[in-house]
Amino acid sequence: MNAAETLIAHYGFQGMSMQLVAKHADVATGTIYRYFQDKESLLRCVHEERMQEVSLAICKEVDLDRPGYPQFRQLWLNCIHYLMNNPDCLLYRVQYEASPLFDREEEKQMDEHYFKPIFEFFERGRQQGIFRDIPAELLGFLALENLMLLSQKHTKGCIELDETLYEQLIDAAWNAILKR
Repeated sequence: MNAAETLIAHYGFQGMSMQLVAKHADVATGTIYRYFQDKESLLRCVHEERMQEVSLAICKEVDLDRPGYPQFRQLWLNCIHYLMNNPDCLLYRVQYEASPLFDREEEKQMDEHYFKPIFEFFERGRQQGIFRDIPAELLGFLALENLMLLSQKHTKGCIELDETLYEQLIDAAWNAILKR
């Protein structure tokens, strides 16, 4: 599945075939077809696996039942570190969301399944009066979704990011969602 993700990230959906995936993974094409009926089923599987992987990585060592700055900081750092260490994942996601395979309802269900604890973190903070009184999903977007663009710009060499700058960015993201 890593081979499929890498190929799509760099060549797009049209540039990926089951034969190329097999070659890139150093296996026979027939081996790929033993596990996946077709290109679409492989890509859907890659997408869901990445969603699960991302959600686990982001939530690592975060007590999502305690919406406060230390937990938010860890959540933010987990997110940026994952994105910086896995640039193909983000490129793949952009390609996937622009493809005919992307189904808004299916994506919503996956978000609810894999990212529900994160949305609940923001909802708890909102209910406790810590975060702004806007929907939890929007709080999550304000706080974390921009990290995808930041890491993408960094990967392309447009901006430099480092641990010192992270602290300032965490503070800015925290202040963006903090109730005043």
